[in-house]
Amino acid sequence: MAVLDETYGRDVAAAEGITTRGTAYLVLKLASEGTLSVDDARTVIDAMIDEGWYCAPDVYAKIIQKLESLAD
Repeated sequence: MAVLDETYGRDVAAAEGITTRGTAYLVLKLASEGTLSVDDARTVIDAMIDEGWYCAPDVYAKIIQKLESLAD
């Protein structure tokens, strides 16, 4: 598995049969395992966006919903 956020990289990986996940997946996985607190995970996602990482609004909403469900 490879962690990629760019479409081109994902396309190349798919052509080679490599499974990909985005950075948000990694942050959510760490939060779900308890390696990263939910608050820290939200801070990481928001910092990535502040630094120019593109995230569609509906995807951001899903990420935040998942983090909130982990906090419960």
